[in-house]
Amino acid sequence: MCGIVGIVNREAPQDSRILSAALDTMKLRGPDDCGMWQYKNVSLGHRRLSIVGVRHGHQPVSSPDGRITIVVNGEFYDFERLRQNLSSTYTFQTDSDSEVLIPLYLKYGYIGMMEHLRGEFAFLLYDKKNHLLVAGRDRFGIKPLCWYDDGKRLIIASKAKAIHACGIKAEWDEYSLMQALSIQYQPTDRTFFKGIRQLEPGHLLVWQADKEKKDITYWDMNYPVICDEATITPKQEEQYINDFHELLLQAIGLRLQGDVPVCCHLSGGLDSSSVVGIMSHLTNEPVHCFSIVFPQTDAEYDENLFATETANHCGAIMHKVVVSQHDILTYLPEAVYHSEGLAVNGHLSCKYLLNKTIHKTGFKVALTGEGADECLAGYPHLRKDLFSTLPAKDKDALTEQLYRTNLAITGTEIAVGDTLCCEKMAERLGFVPSFLAAKASIGYKMYNYLISDLLHGCCKHDFLDEMSCHHIETKLRGVHPVNKSLYLWNKYALCNYILSTLGDGCEMSASVEGRLPFLDHHLFEYAARLPIQMKIKDNVNEKYVLKEAARRYITNHIYQRQKHPFQAPPLTRYFSKSEYEQIYDELTSESLTRMGIFNRSSIITLLKSLPSMSVLEQTAYEPVLMLMLTIYYMNQKLMN
Repeated sequence: MCGIVGIVNREAPQDSRILSAALDTMKLRGPDDCGMWQYKNVSLGHRRLSIVGVRHGHQPVSSPDGRITIVVNGEFYDFERLRQNLSSTYTFQTDSDSEVLIPLYLKYGYIGMMEHLRGEFAFLLYDKKNHLLVAGRDRFGIKPLCWYDDGKRLIIASKAKAIHACGIKAEWDEYSLMQALSIQYQPTDRTFFKGIRQLEPGHLLVWQADKEKKDITYWDMNYPVICDEATITPKQEEQYINDFHELLLQAIGLRLQGDVPVCCHLSGGLDSSSVVGIMSHLTNEPVHCFSIVFPQTDAEYDENLFATETANHCGAIMHKVVVSQHDILTYLPEAVYHSEGLAVNGHLSCKYLLNKTIHKTGFKVALTGEGADECLAGYPHLRKDLFSTLPAKDKDALTEQLYRTNLAITGTEIAVGDTLCCEKMAERLGFVPSFLAAKASIGYKMYNYLISDLLHGCCKHDFLDEMSCHHIETKLRGVHPVNKSLYLWNKYALCNYILSTLGDGCEMSASVEGRLPFLDHHLFEYAARLPIQMKIKDNVNEKYVLKEAARRYITNHIYQRQKHPFQAPPLTRYFSKSEYEQIYDELTSESLTRMGIFNRSSIITLLKSLPSMSVLEQTAYEPVLMLMLTIYYMNQKLMN
């Protein structure tokens, strides 16, 4: 895990002091080493977190003849095999996995080489001979990469703040902000900063002298078209489970590699418990696990008992990170600064504190269970989408039960109350995915607190239709409703929030590399082709194939437990007098009013009514207040 920067100055050679300033903003991404390389009008920079090839892995690294130079963030797995296969035609200069990129490019070209890269990565590659710069991002967007081009300079970096350090003014991107106020997420190709785009997952950005930039898709999720499937036989089911088990073992095993110790995130759920169980099996030594604890709340949010049971079952060493509501508020501004993103729940502060503890304990690498729900349709809102295919009687009963047992995600992933108009999306897609209806319910509430000019601007757009029309036309015709929802969730929630804001943003704030075995693309591609019954058995048993594959590594409680997405106790529900006063003071402050986004009098009315709301209403308004707070903190911390 590292921080990378590339600058092409079309008018003159780049001042090295600017490149240095950009790298300085990413010290926490790479505290172990720093390197710069310049050739004419092209500059590459690298901040290094040393994990593989610790002693001999300095970057930027060039080919022996000096033709190719690279900087890489992240990991290429199975690189030893690649090095062995490529060593007959290329002499390696380092011990790092990153260098395999050079001979792969020389042998296969910038598109062909991507097929051979397995892992979590972002990179820049410059080819002197062809005056060519290639920027690439992994298939799911685990590692960030954004860019700016004003016609004079092309700047590409891991984080927007590095681009701002090059003299680019930090201002809000109005369209991204309006979309976030409406449906939480910014577009997949934009950031919250004016003029700064993000390279989409599975894409390459190619610049060549005297030619137009090219944005190329090298990979995308593919789900099968619905067909009349025969009932799965016991033998077929057993084969699916065995195949998935082998792929999962391989994905976790690859992510244990490196020259530094590896630990694991652990909640009380199936995903991280499975990873810990398999890690313990593969390493035959105690795994260090880090778990967030909320002692001031009930089991709806605090998973301490389940996590402790898993740690004991696996013989793991448990590190508990105790988080209070005061902690959530206190560390939220810092978490926003490092993540460069907005949040709908205090889990942003929690992930920030979790990774700080991992760093203090001496670890640089942590495996997580993120991506299992995206791989295997594990979220409650996807079960709700499955219910839409059932007879009305069954649908109503199962939906009522789902709402009754999932209060923690009410308002964030399943809708409560009225929503923004979803008619065009329903027409295009055939239904409205439950998670997008929930986001539209956040937007409906949020619109009550916007100033009139911004509200008018938001109402000019149908963001649900704009975000989905391209995907629906090109990728989703004839696909099962659950897989349609999964595709859109992975494009927006996974990339723009779970991986970037909660994942990389919080991990790298503490110089910790997160590794995600469930987003190994070999495993993911296999899971995408599985029948829905192997993902959601009998309409309610989520991630069935994982439960069976991991059965031998987990406890009975974890095996039987329903999915509960990680949520911090809502500030709107669990607040003390001092916390309430802090929220009130910040959301009614003059500095927030001067931003020209929110209507102060409407916010005051909301805050005064908050203590008397029902538990359901308080929970549903959590994402509204959290978006307001994180917009306020981002404006304070990151905007000029």
